[in-house]
Amino acid sequence: MSFFIGFLLGAIVLGYMISKKGGNQAYAIQDLLRSSRKWLFVIIILVVIVGFVTQSVVVIEAGTVGVVKRLGAVKQELAPGLHFIMPVLDQVVIFPTIKKTYEASEIPQESQADYPDIIVSALTADGQQIKVGITARFMIQPGKAAWILQNLGSEREFVEKVVKTEIRGSGRRVPTRFAAYDLYTKKSYDAQQALFDEIAPKFEANGLILDEIVLRNITFTQEYAHTLEEKQIALENINTEKNKLEQERIRKEQKIVAAEGDAKSIEIRQTALRSDPTIIQWEFVQKLAPNIQWGVLPQGVIPMINFQQPK
Repeated sequence: MSFFIGFLLGAIVLGYMISKKGGNQAYAIQDLLRSSRKWLFVIIILVVIVGFVTQSVVVIEAGTVGVVKRLGAVKQELAPGLHFIMPVLDQVVIFPTIKKTYEASEIPQESQADYPDIIVSALTADGQQIKVGITARFMIQPGKAAWILQNLGSEREFVEKVVKTEIRGSGRRVPTRFAAYDLYTKKSYDAQQALFDEIAPKFEANGLILDEIVLRNITFTQEYAHTLEEKQIALENINTEKNKLEQERIRKEQKIVAAEGDAKSIEIRQTALRSDPTIIQWEFVQKLAPNIQWGVLPQGVIPMINFQQPK
């Protein structure tokens, strides 16, 4: 591109010089070539220099790194910023350092991932056919871009060779360790963790970092899904009945505890009455109506109580 720009500038200068000569253009060109060979030589040299200078400058954008290839051999990694390379001899391959997403789904054309793919088919431990939707977030390890280019190739090539291959392979293997019902319940998180634990070391060995992997959805056959729903409903009913029995048991225990408390209270009262009969008189006084007046009388005097209402 820079050579083309230099050539275009040279052509413009040459055209300007011809126009200055005026007259017949053919004679003007011949005259210019005879009288201005030194100028043309200088212009050509300037064009070549400009081309080489622009070819030697490369800018690496933030969020990427560049890897220099010189005559096909991987030389070095370039950090974001301005760099100078050997024109013609060097080529710079760009790798992203930001996190990228891979997603296997039923409708890949609607996915917002950087690398959409079709959903993964697998079998469970009890032989049920399932489809597994997977989303993974990954990035290259710092300082590994040159190694990746040397051993795996460009970004799209390492995604195909490592990311897609390992995720789809493990996505088919891991479900075979779990029964279908386990994947239908909260144990699906165990499968997700097992998937991460299997893939992460393989990514690391290939210069990549597996940041996160998620089982987006697990789809069963329609018949088996109906069976699982019925089983789940039955289990919920069983749990409900268990809760009812537990509540009834608790109520019974509460009644027993209350009855034992009452019995103990009666026993204590009986013991107290046997040891001090005046307690009966005290309880009698406590139970009198608030408007009844009473007093302490001499021994042998019969108490008289006025039951008439006060006027």
